Amino acid sequence: MKSPRAALTAVVSAVLALGVTAGIANSAPAPAQQAPALVSAAPEIPVENVMAHLNQLQTIATNNGGNRAHGRPGFRASADYVKGKLDAAGFTTTLQPFTHNGATGWNVIAEWPYGDATKVVMAGAHLDSVTAGPGINDNGSGTAAVLEVALAVSRDNLRPEKRLRFGWWGAEELGLIGSKYYADNLPAAERAKIAAYLNFDMVGQKDVTTWGVYNHNATIANHFKEYFQAKGIATTPISWNGSSDHSSFAKYNITVGGIGSGTDPCYHAACDTISNVGSRTMGHSTNAIAYTVWKLAGVSDTPANDFAVSLTPTTGEAMPGNTLSVAVATRTTAGQAQSVSLSASGLPANATATFSPQTVTSGQSSTLTIAVATSSPVGSYPVVVTGTGPSGTRTATYTLNVRNDAPTGCRYLNGTDVAIPDNTTVESKITLTGCNTGPSATSKVDVNIQHTYQGDLVVTLLAPDGTPYTLHNRTGGSADNIVKSYVLDLRTESSQGTWTLRVRDAATNDVGKIDSWTLDLQNPVR
Repeated sequence: MKSPRAALTAVVSAVLALGVTAGIANSAPAPAQQAPALVSAAPEIPVENVMAHLNQLQTIATNNGGNRAHGRPGFRASADYVKGKLDAAGFTTTLQPFTHNGATGWNVIAEWPYGDATKVVMAGAHLDSVTAGPGINDNGSGTAAVLEVALAVSRDNLRPEKRLRFGWWGAEELGLIGSKYYADNLPAAERAKIAAYLNFDMVGQKDVTTWGVYNHNATIANHFKEYFQAKGIATTPISWNGSSDHSSFAKYNITVGGIGSGTDPCYHAACDTISNVGSRTMGHSTNAIAYTVWKLAGVSDTPANDFAVSLTPTTGEAMPGNTLSVAVATRTTAGQAQSVSLSASGLPANATATFSPQTVTSGQSSTLTIAVATSSPVGSYPVVVTGTGPSGTRTATYTLNVRNDAPTGCRYLNGTDVAIPDNTTVESKITLTGCNTGPSATSKVDVNIQHTYQGDLVVTLLAPDGTPYTLHNRTGGSADNIVKSYVLDLRTESSQGTWTLRVRDAATNDVGKIDSWTLDLQNPVR
């Protein structure tokens, strides 16, 4: 922080003279009142993340002459560290150069590429220290807090209503040079797009009990107060006019706000090291910033409606002229259920896809039936199932393999539908004539039976000599469909001959069909 105005310095000095570590205040603090827990869309940011940034800034200072001041190598290393984190997180970043006292300085600007670009919410902190020390409270604390809030935006893949922009300013300690350069050189039309600028300078004083809240704008101040009140923490109004970077924006009538934790005996001194900040303070400051940024950016406290689509199974086979069925499940992942319309793309030529029903409410299911035409070419096709709702589109992929195998190998698909009436036993057969190797110990049977009550069904594989292998015996209750793979040791059987899938419906009121089944006697041996 650039040296505060005289009246503020006098207040701090008086408090320090009494032997009390000062939480900055220009007036008596408002008493903390316990409030209900916050309802916030903002995530809880782990303080460990913030402290890791501060430790890195300490290391940078230690390795570069003990400070991170303008024109010194420690400042450029700090800028590179911040920019590297933001680049990796998907921000559009810029190093804005300027010259002061014959040395080049930089502002780091990072923009999140979502939200209305004509309504910008900015949060910033000065990145430089004085030459006397590493500046971990002044202002590594603001630097680290704003950086971790920006990274939380990326982790949440945030889609705010307003555009979010973050700034780390150079040469603040020499007279707000970097932030003035940025604001002065913005075209008037671009400055007009900034809905609010939030400033964070010295937010890590380890012994603070009362946080200062900028008093320039009541709406912004109230958001910060909401956070602190919910934590049982007292606040007091501050302005810090002319002594920190918000002043560079306020002079253009841009709405400003922010918080500060105050000064301490190590202000602008060599002892402003990592031991001069507190993790408790940094945790509260960072999360108060996140709470307010999320509020101002237009991120609803109520989760937006959202849904997902999934398929069972996710892969299947059919021969030309056959059909197969896929269970399509939807679920509500956030907010309220919504209407979802289903469609499919990526089918082989002349194949068709139908949904029953085509429109569902998220949380409900549908059945996709794919009819492969006799003219559909052999191949593998990624069929994309798309659900379209008010919140957008969601997809899931089904891999359709169209085969035209003759029944002469050790693997064969029967895709001919066989109806399953009530209280009836039906069969579907595969005859192998060219499988010259005995079945393996991990032979596989893939079954796709569409039926409205699993508990009605008994499913059995019959070997050519009539030996039965029970696959399913009236389990599953009221669940729909049996779409499953079964692995069997069939080494005692002959490969050649007719294999039979027998399905018995042992009750009334529910019917279905054998949609398809595949027998692979050499799984996984090839």
